[in-house]
Amino acid sequence: MTVTVEIEGMDDLHKQLSNLVNLAKEKQITQNVAMFALGDMYKEIRDQAPVAEQSYFRYFRGSAKQRRKGNPQNSRKLMQPGTLRKSISRRRVKLEKSVGVGIYVKNKAFYWRFIEHGTPHMTAKPFLRQSFEIEKEMAVSRFRVRYKKYIDQIIKKQGVSVNAGD
Repeated sequence: MTVTVEIEGMDDLHKQLSNLVNLAKEKQITQNVAMFALGDMYKEIRDQAPVAEQSYFRYFRGSAKQRRKGNPQNSRKLMQPGTLRKSISRRRVKLEKSVGVGIYVKNKAFYWRFIEHGTPHMTAKPFLRQSFEIEKEMAVSRFRVRYKKYIDQIIKKQGVSVNAGD
């Protein structure tokens, strides 16, 4: 039994697919899709972040230079609950050969690591790791679906037709 397959227009299809690959790898599209995919994880992490029950004072010692001069400038500041939750943000990350998106905690809430990992005097109350474990599969799924949608739009725009069974 001999099977012969002849494909007409292969050069044109190859040219269109090479254009498609170039567009599909474009950093902006990939980062947009990644931002979309991390949306639910971002919301989950913000929802799980602990919030103080009431306002509290944060004490400052002043700078080391001022303390050496004998002027400690000790002070305190009334802090409102929710600083940690407000400090959680998403950011586009520059990578050498790829693109990325990350969820991070701004420096204003530096104490997040003490809550997440614990200290010798305080047990850990993980909110980042827990939310990540819950949402990671869903984020990958959302990325695949949205990326496929972008690729389908590019295929439609490029005019590539896929005929099965001809």
